[in-house]
Formats: sequence, C-alpha cells, structure tokens
Amino acid sequence: MLTSDEINRYSAQLKLDQIGLNGQRHLKNARVLCVGAGGLGSPLLLYLAAAGVGTIGIIDADSVELSNLQRQILYQHRQVGQQKTLVAKKQLKKLNPYIKIITYNQRINQQNAKAIITEYDILADCTDNFPSKYLLHDHCFYLNKPYVFASVSQYAGQCSVFLGQQGPCLRCLFPKQPSLMQDCSQTGVLGVLPGLFGIIQATEVIKLILKLGNLLVSRLLMIDILAMKFREYQITQNPDCECCVKNNFHRIKEMPHHTISAQELQQRLTDQQDIFLLDVRSPEEHQHYNFGGTLIPLSELPHRLAELNPNQTIVVYCHSGVRSLHAVQLLLRAQFKSVMNLEGGVVAWRALS
Repeated sequence: MLTSDEINRYSAQLKLDQIGLNGQRHLKNARVLCVGAGGLGSPLLLYLAAAGVGTIGIIDADSVELSNLQRQILYQHRQVGQQKTLVAKKQLKKLNPYIKIITYNQRINQQNAKAIITEYDILADCTDNFPSKYLLHDHCFYLNKPYVFASVSQYAGQCSVFLGQQGPCLRCLFPKQPSLMQDCSQTGVLGVLPGLFGIIQATEVIKLILKLGNLLVSRLLMIDILAMKFREYQITQNPDCECCVKNNFHRIKEMPHHTISAQELQQRLTDQQDIFLLDVRSPEEHQHYNFGGTLIPLSELPHRLAELNPNQTIVVYCHSGVRSLHAVQLLLRAQFKSVMNLEGGVVAWRALS
C-alpha cells in the first residue's frame, strides 16, 4: 500500500493514465540491482530512487576519487575517499526515505553473481568493462532476468535491453569483446555522456517494471553527442551464438584460471613465490602509486614482449583490472605459460591496507 505522503510525493506520476496508483505500487514492489555506482550508475540510481522503486541493490567496491566527480554526480568533493556504496545509500535515502537500499561493497564475480542476481527482478549494468558485462549478461540469461545494457566512451555510447532468454542476446551483438572499448579511466569521457545513458537506462528499467511503451529489445540505440546524432540498429540472433543458441554456459566464462585476487597475490608474495609483477598503466599512474611492478604501458606491450620471460609466472595489473585483462589476453596469445590478471587492479590492492 502507498501512504498518504507517498501518494503526494509521486502525484505527478499518478496523474499519468498508464501509471496511476496500480503502477506506483508496481514500482514500490520492484527490486532492481545496479552493478556499478559510477558515471552511469549515479543518474540511474537517483532517478530510480526518485521514481519510488522500492528496493534498490548497489554493487561497487570502489571509493570516491577526485577524478570521479566530473561525471559521477551522486558524490561530493568532501566524500572523496569514502566507500561509494555507503555514500550512495546515504544520498539516496535523503532523496527518498520510503525506499530500501541494499549495498554490496564488493566486486561481482563468478562466485557471487548468481546468489546476488537471483534476489532481484531486473539488473542494470553500469559497469565500465566488457568482462563484467559478459558475466552479468550471462547470469541474467540463465536466470531469465531482464538485463539493461549501456556502454560509453569519449563522446559516444550505446544502450539496449535483453529480456533473459527471449530474443537475441548480448553475445549475438558482441560475439567477442570489442577491442576498441576500454574504460573511461583510460580513454576519457565527457561527463554528460554517462549521465545521458544512465537516464536512458533508468527509463528502460521503469518501463520494464510498468510494462509500458516500446523497450529497446532487439534494438541498439547509439548516440554520438558531438554530432548529436541518434542511430538505431536491429539486433538479430546469431545462429552460432555460444550463449542463446548453443547454450555453452561453461565455455563462455571469462578466463577463470587467469585471474588472481589481491588477497591471494599478497599471500603468494609473502610466501616469496617467484612472481613477476607487470604494471600496464601509464607512466603518470605508475609514478603516483606502485607496489613493485615493472612498468610496460599497455600500448607498448606488443612491441616489448622480449623483455618478459614466457616461462615465469606473471601477474598483470592496472587501475581496475580492465587494461590488464587485455594484456593477459595478449600474453596468452603469445604463448606465455603462466599469466594472471589482478582482479580489481590497484584499487583492490590498496583496499588491503
């Protein structure tokens, strides 16, 4: 039931014939999981909370950084250094005290994804890297949960909606990880761009809850904000899709044997195991903070493989684990024997202290 205060609060929505009291009750009863509380997640969370989505889950292991504030409008300068999930919960409860916020100050992975996603009706993917997007999409597909996708970089982005096991899936659209799509910390992004796509994601989530309008299902919306052009492309099912056609769920897991947690790496280093640490960040990032790695920026790595021992165990790291994943894939293709990606990168390593 809606209280009199809630009816007053949502009065502008209640006046809409296609929503009304019944629609608002659906919003109050809905459970939405937002993975990533950054540039996309900030506006999405604000608008879902304002609309009265009753239960919102937030997954993010990062802390607020000064460089986030240009695009992550959920946070303030005085909150730099604080956990994003805790700050987000406080901000959203101030905006709307009638909703429930559940936080997970951790990274989504193969071990925890199923248990968490099962508890929600809809997943909004606000992550900034494709390994995470594949992971989230694949679990939503097999749990038959709606998955709202968005990706942004520099001045352009894209958005779509995948309805569990209905219709084409994300792997029909991207059978392989797009080589040109990297996280915003590497390529840069104009701050309004993730704001625009976060709002589009929030719109699709609300339409899903209300069963309202024409969803971005089997459609990819692409926006170039420099040209201010909106394009739409049809997504068709790939007859060779490993996910929705061949159902090879176990084959499409993202390199499970080539990742290492910060805790495990710390223990191995304490045990004085022979591990070569490879830092693929920029020289500026390396100079600002480093925990013993040898610097070879990702852009230079293809031309400097001879500097590495292909028979030695190599742990690759970057800021958050995205660039280092590209580096691991490159080294494996070059026949390096034992290569691992530091899950969560420098962010996860610094969280140990």
